[in-house]
Amino acid sequence: MMDFPVIMGITSGAAFLLGFLLIFHRRKANLTANSFLGLFVVSLGLTMLEIPLFYRNFHIANPNLFEMIGLSRFLTAPFLYISILHFTSIQKKVDKRILWHFLPFLFFLLFRMPFFITGNNIEFTDEERKIVFFILQTALPIQAITYWCLSFITLQRHLKNIKQFSSSIENIDLNWLRYFLMIVLVVILVWLNLVFFNLKDLIRFTPYLYMFAIFFLAHFSLQQKEIFDFSQTELVEIAKGKANKKESQKRVSETRLNELNNKLKQLIYTEKVYLDNDLSLPKLSKKLEASYNETSFLINELYHDNFYNFINKYRIEEAKTLLLSEKYSQLNILGIAYESGFNSKTTFNTTFKKYVGLSPTEFVKTNTVLIKKEM
Repeated sequence: MMDFPVIMGITSGAAFLLGFLLIFHRRKANLTANSFLGLFVVSLGLTMLEIPLFYRNFHIANPNLFEMIGLSRFLTAPFLYISILHFTSIQKKVDKRILWHFLPFLFFLLFRMPFFITGNNIEFTDEERKIVFFILQTALPIQAITYWCLSFITLQRHLKNIKQFSSSIENIDLNWLRYFLMIVLVVILVWLNLVFFNLKDLIRFTPYLYMFAIFFLAHFSLQQKEIFDFSQTELVEIAKGKANKKESQKRVSETRLNELNNKLKQLIYTEKVYLDNDLSLPKLSKKLEASYNETSFLINELYHDNFYNFINKYRIEEAKTLLLSEKYSQLNILGIAYESGFNSKTTFNTTFKKYVGLSPTEFVKTNTVLIKKEM
């Protein structure tokens, strides 16, 4: 298939360009996470580059360099996982513990060191050779599948965590990265076909899937927003709150809880703080003159809900009132959504149907019929 190496070469070049942009394009958004994501894309580009290089006999002219490119595959999965760890972490510092993720690369680098020095492979008996071959054949697939699962679990945990302190999650839920993981999973499965099954009908789609994956990542990664767009003080408070949640909650007395609840009711029913489109738990804490943990405990303990659901329930009630008022004739659904505190029409429609059981339009039609019958 003559176009296979050509397409893989073009896709590899696109990967290098995107990786460069992610690493060096300082957009002041998720800098550490994007640096590792860029390294993931570059290492993925190196993996794809192996095919066109092999077709041009690069492995014969430059065996050491070609072998090093092959070893870089053991960096791809860790770079992706570490990137997702930083996208989903409130702390923006690089943790030294991430070095453990590079042990497989280091192990296989040491294993291939005799080849780099002498140009010869280590001699094994026939039985040992079978074992070594099995390890070499399965190590990379096992690593790829393991890190994909860890990445997906981390993103799912992130979605749950952000609902504890944000009332609008559409810009920070990392859905684009979740979709990308789905594409990566397809790529992994197609790659496993190359390694183990060699189904020819599937092989011919492999370079196109790689190309699609790179373009998809480029589209979303270059327009992302800061995930934790809080002040440094608020970030520290959220981090401390997560670390000492149980201990801090035990210290909230019943008297203090009742006092905060009365203040909260005033903010909800009198000031309607939920209409603030960017309301967050740190913002609400300031208005309550309470700590992050006290406010979180108040909502979890007395209302048995997370911050996201708690605020959006009031927004839905506000929307129901607006939809049945004169404002509905002046505003479209998007206008009603913004007036109610939502940041997007999609989130508004989804949340409305979740709590009401009808879409906003269906709700208006149903209630208009009921009003006419009563008249």
